[in-house]
Amino acid sequence: MMFTKTIVTAAFAAVSCSASAGGFFIESEDNNSMANANDIGMFDIPGGSIAIEGLISEGDVDWFTFSLSNTASLSFFAAFGTGDGIMQIVSAGGDVIAFDDDSSVGFMPAIQIDSLSAGSYYIGFSGFGDVGASSVDTDELADGLGHMESIAYKLNVGFSVVPAPSAMALLGMGGMVATRRRR
Repeated sequence: MMFTKTIVTAAFAAVSCSASAGGFFIESEDNNSMANANDIGMFDIPGGSIAIEGLISEGDVDWFTFSLSNTASLSFFAAFGTGDGIMQIVSAGGDVIAFDDDSSVGFMPAIQIDSLSAGSYYIGFSGFGDVGASSVDTDELADGLGHMESIAYKLNVGFSVVPAPSAMALLGMGGMVATRRRR
């Protein structure tokens, strides 16, 4: 019986107790390039969310980096009082995956990605005039040049991490062992 409890406990811990990033983060300079991006954490099963508070001024861009342990669905939404912001999502290799200028309310950017593979990624937030929608599928990164915006913003990021099939199988096997009758 002790052996059965150990297997169930180990299977459950392997699936459900992985660390997830989350909470509140305040942007800090110098994060004007991917090399100096603020790290907002590693996201794992079941996911989570983080609110980032920041400020850009004329010619400024803010970069943040995060990692995913498994495939995930993500939503990014920026909120601010005045100004016109843009946002990019970039792979670790520097390729622009997504861009948005005004999909949300007013001049606020919002991006939804349904299936992003495990790995490291970057979020770039800048002002209108920095880069445009033509940057998607290129390596044209926001650099702060070309915009004259000053924006105090909140960037909300939500992650829903999909567990790997092998992790779910391990949990299922643990449940089967737990329900096995003693003879």
